[in-house]
Amino acid sequence: MKTGVEYKELKDIEKRILKGIKIEDNLQNVKTVGAFDVGYSGKKYVCVAVVMDIESKKELETKSVTGDEVIPYSISMVAFREGPAILDAYHSLDIKPDVLIVKGSGAIHSNKVSLASYVGILTNKPCFGVSQDLLFGKLDEDKILFDNELKGIAIKTKAFSNPIYIIPGHNISIESSVKLTKDLISEEYKMPLPIHLAHKLVNKLKKEFNIKIIQNN
Repeated sequence: MKTGVEYKELKDIEKRILKGIKIEDNLQNVKTVGAFDVGYSGKKYVCVAVVMDIESKKELETKSVTGDEVIPYSISMVAFREGPAILDAYHSLDIKPDVLIVKGSGAIHSNKVSLASYVGILTNKPCFGVSQDLLFGKLDEDKILFDNELKGIAIKTKAFSNPIYIIPGHNISIESSVKLTKDLISEEYKMPLPIHLAHKLVNKLKKEFNIKIIQNN
């Protein structure tokens, strides 16, 4: 996003994506989920995808991809910064999961495309976001509200920790997003198990990447 023209193109894409978002269930025979997390080392990204069987919580496939930063960080453009990395990781999978989960936000701000909506629209898959931070909206007990509309739910997964925020992005309802999250919670971890595993591997790969840079220098 180096020029005004490029920024305008992204805003035009954003408007088209916003028109296509559906926060309702389009779920059929859901057996697997794919969780995605993106980390950065300088201007290089690492994205990890973990595919898991929902019932057994068995890890079925893990893939990682790396690449160059697409655009600099901006709170309003996270979808365009991390979305392409997640799409790359998704297309690398041999097992295409029934539902996608991203470590980030779902559709909450009426004029900004969330990461979960971007990924859901461009993969044509049900997708929701799970995050430890609430960037937009406000809490009313466990309800996440934006412009007085219910956008998601906050749940506590560990007794003495802050809640996590569950917000659908596309082709899935709030209720189904919350149910799937609860189905994937392990007592040991705050985040749903596949997101936890993806995040753990991202951190490991970032460290290995940094070591390689040091050695090459």
